[in-house]
Amino acid sequence: MALKESAVHPSAAERLIRLASRLGIEYIFANLGSDHPAFIEALARLREAGEPAPRVIVCPHEMTALSAAHGHAMLTRRAQLVLVHVDVGTQNLGGSVHNACRGRVPVIVVAGLSPVSEDAARTGSRTEYIHYIQDTTRQHDLVAPFMKWLYELRDPATTEATLLRAHQLAASEPQGPVYLTGAREVWDAAAPAAAPDPGLRGPVGKAALAPEAVENLHALLAGARRPLLITTYAGRDPATAGKLVALCDKYGLGVVEVGPQYMNFPGDHACHLGYRRDWLVDEADAIVLLDVDVPWLPRNTGPAPDARVIHIDADPVKPTLGAWHFEAHERHLADSGVALDQLLRAGLPVDAALKQERLAWIRTRSPAAAGAAPASGPLTAQEVTLAVKELLHERSIVLCEEPSNAYAIASTLRMNRPGSFYASGGSGLGWCINAAVGAKLAAPDAEVIALVGDGCYVFGVPASAYWVARTYGAPMLTVIYNNSGWRSPKVSTELVHPAGAAHAGDAYWVAASAGSRLADLAAAAGDALAIRVEDRRELRAALAQGLASVRAGRPAVIEAMLAPATSQALGTPHIPTGTPSLRGSDPAA
Repeated sequence: MALKESAVHPSAAERLIRLASRLGIEYIFANLGSDHPAFIEALARLREAGEPAPRVIVCPHEMTALSAAHGHAMLTRRAQLVLVHVDVGTQNLGGSVHNACRGRVPVIVVAGLSPVSEDAARTGSRTEYIHYIQDTTRQHDLVAPFMKWLYELRDPATTEATLLRAHQLAASEPQGPVYLTGAREVWDAAAPAAAPDPGLRGPVGKAALAPEAVENLHALLAGARRPLLITTYAGRDPATAGKLVALCDKYGLGVVEVGPQYMNFPGDHACHLGYRRDWLVDEADAIVLLDVDVPWLPRNTGPAPDARVIHIDADPVKPTLGAWHFEAHERHLADSGVALDQLLRAGLPVDAALKQERLAWIRTRSPAAAGAAPASGPLTAQEVTLAVKELLHERSIVLCEEPSNAYAIASTLRMNRPGSFYASGGSGLGWCINAAVGAKLAAPDAEVIALVGDGCYVFGVPASAYWVARTYGAPMLTVIYNNSGWRSPKVSTELVHPAGAAHAGDAYWVAASAGSRLADLAAAAGDALAIRVEDRRELRAALAQGLASVRAGRPAVIEAMLAPATSQALGTPHIPTGTPSLRGSDPAA
């Protein structure tokens, strides 16, 4: 039975939930607290009446909530709601806020504020001691550097207009997270219906290149001898990959994917020049930067003095980044797909002989295929990835968060299907196993595979991620690349101090997962199938068993043991019970 309007209007929280449903928001990824009675009551009322509302996905940890919304948005480009608890829940979002910002995904984060009213007659006023200690003065500042927009709802009558504003900003390019708060008594206050038309407050349309810019770009690519295109996230629209293929067919230019967040260009295409940052930058005489943040490392390389650089990006000047000084002769704010369409319609065909010269250059610069896996010793990242690749098909979706082996994984997989590969775009580790849950919810018929380092797995709070995966029917296959530690700090140290004391003594303090059976965490929390693999002869059978488990509706985690990142042991060695104590003894005596 539908709820009827009465003399008392629905609460602001109920207005927000109703409008969220009208906007096509499917999920509320929630970690609920004492600031959410209005939301809980509204959801219960709507459920009892059989009225539409987004499905609530309860997340034991906020890293799961925002990362799952992130994963969902990467597949759909649609914002979902994330509901967190005042200041502490906002803090618990942690690195997932950084990831949503750097990954440019639309998400609406809603957090309560501690109530300020002490009037017992006012619904939502203070009832518990925590309402005093959680009343921080600058809650928005906790996430301000990473949000496109922050706002406090102060008048319940503006609830619908405020949500439309939040949705509009999150969905407009460059997309990104927004943060909306409100005190408990505001969310519980009656909110009259405003009935705004969502169609009149939609996001900004896709931007195009100016005609002169199209002419300049065509002239550059038509005349260059070694044209190069570098991209990271052009593939956020799956149709862009096909347009890039057509562009290569027209001009014969090479494409490099650096730190790809999506499948931007088919990895098996003849013009694909691999995934290595800095590659060929100094050889190219024309460089197109297409949706990329860090095309090369200036300390390693840079464009040749006579090279011309044109940058086309949904976010061309990177206002959320601090020191960012990449130079370009032209810089354009435009949608990559629209810009490619314009370029494909531009000018006359390229000279056939010149195009063949370019293709010959590309052939000589294409990265060589990796060698065979070793016959003995620990598993390698390459052979684990190759075994995963053998499982892939037209419904497979791969999410990856393995910083130490990112290049090996990308160059082994060489993904070639639009919408089949995703990475966070940020460095807030712990994203992958949670984003995989959101990806599975967005694409229930897909087989989702999460490739993750052991450190990233631990940072992802697996007790939360796999509980959610099991509870809400979002099983995925996880493959842990376990090198018994966090190799990235070791790599960073060796880049700065290549012959230092840390290198000489193999002392990096990174062996944080040594001795742990990480897959068992998922088994305990989410009844996942957990298999640890040390013998390469067992790898493919374990992966097949894991995939069969996922197809039966049960998450699976395959823990592949690689060579340890360091030989350094951390902590105090275990002393068996009954060993005589040496306390008080003098070794020099």
